[in-house]
Amino acid sequence: MKKGLLTCAVLAVVVFLFSVGPAKVGAAEPVVIGAPIPRASTYGQNCERSMILAMEEINASGGIKLGGVGRPIQLEIVDTRDEEPGVPTSEVLLAIEKLILDKKVKILAGGPVMSEVCLAALDLYPKYKVIGLISAGCWTPGWHKKCGSNIELYKYAFKPSGNVLYWVNDLVGLLKQIKDKHQFNKMYITVAEAAHAKAAAEAVEKGAVAQGWSIVGKEVHPLATTDFSMMLRDVRKTGAEVLFIWDHTPESLALVRQWADYKIPAAAIGFVGPTEDPDMWEQTKGKVAYLVEWGGEGGTLPNQQITPLTKPFFEAYKKRWGVEPRGTGNIPGYTVLYILKAAIEKAGTLDPDVLAKAIEETDMITVGGRFRFDKSNHQAIYGADPKETLVGQAMQWQDGKRVTVWPQSIATGQFMLPPWMKK
Repeated sequence: MKKGLLTCAVLAVVVFLFSVGPAKVGAAEPVVIGAPIPRASTYGQNCERSMILAMEEINASGGIKLGGVGRPIQLEIVDTRDEEPGVPTSEVLLAIEKLILDKKVKILAGGPVMSEVCLAALDLYPKYKVIGLISAGCWTPGWHKKCGSNIELYKYAFKPSGNVLYWVNDLVGLLKQIKDKHQFNKMYITVAEAAHAKAAAEAVEKGAVAQGWSIVGKEVHPLATTDFSMMLRDVRKTGAEVLFIWDHTPESLALVRQWADYKIPAAAIGFVGPTEDPDMWEQTKGKVAYLVEWGGEGGTLPNQQITPLTKPFFEAYKKRWGVEPRGTGNIPGYTVLYILKAAIEKAGTLDPDVLAKAIEETDMITVGGRFRFDKSNHQAIYGADPKETLVGQAMQWQDGKRVTVWPQSIATGQFMLPPWMKK
């Protein structure tokens, strides 16, 4: 009799635990976050993977605490297809509106990526009274200029990703270091026929000339160019010691290969979109060696110690996806969900007006440095000191590895000249 009563008591406890405890967690309404992401884009893929990783981590630790209940994050991902050839801005905006109207989301994070689409999407947030955080690409300074022109109208918009003005300042700093160390003063500039590329070239030229660089040649090549032999011959003839490149297209790899094959005696530095990929050494059979590539937001390269969170993110990403993180979009994509978690818990509500204010006041240590927004335009603040700001990263391919060479505060190695340039 006693054994029977004990068995019944144990069963009663088990039934209670499984019917009450888990049912309460399972019944918790998720915090739905819409993720408009160009899934064929490298930057979109980086952002999506990092957002999924952050979502899984947050949910595993109890979700977002709201109203005394741990609520899981639910990502509603839609493929915006921006960055694919021929996809109009209007089609991307329709994909975002579909998330807002069909899925009833009040928070958007992730893309879009293309600058012109991001600028147009700014007007959707006040229209529908939804929070929007751009965490992949959108490097145009026009975003925070438009947002800052009427911050009350655009109070729901935030941009955790970096922009070209921050990156150019960093690259100009690296160019000064190279100039001082190697006594160089001649630079050749080649960029793709794209607004952001030409803007970067203009800004770099201005900063470099102020340091004493002489611009010995400039060239703008059409998108999808695959033969750069004539331009590289010109680089050799001018005696340029640095070849500054800005080209986000897959075809830019042809430029890197030809630069290596012809052993052009000018250090290749800039932004060559595909070359931040960890597989690029194998793909190019080592021809990316000594290329300095701007790798976007800091925190994705091996052996970095930007903050105590950097290495744990790197290892978690590698374990989850089987590859090292690539670069642009990864860190803002990962960080954005932690920003939202902290802001929602602080606000105690999902009301967009209250939540926007809580997001604006974000001040936290993240994978890529100290995270704060400029309250006048809602652009995340980047700089060179990770104790005070977020940081970007310039990497150089050395012996098959991606080595951080700039800024000095997070460098894991020193800039190296190609062996064919050594005197």
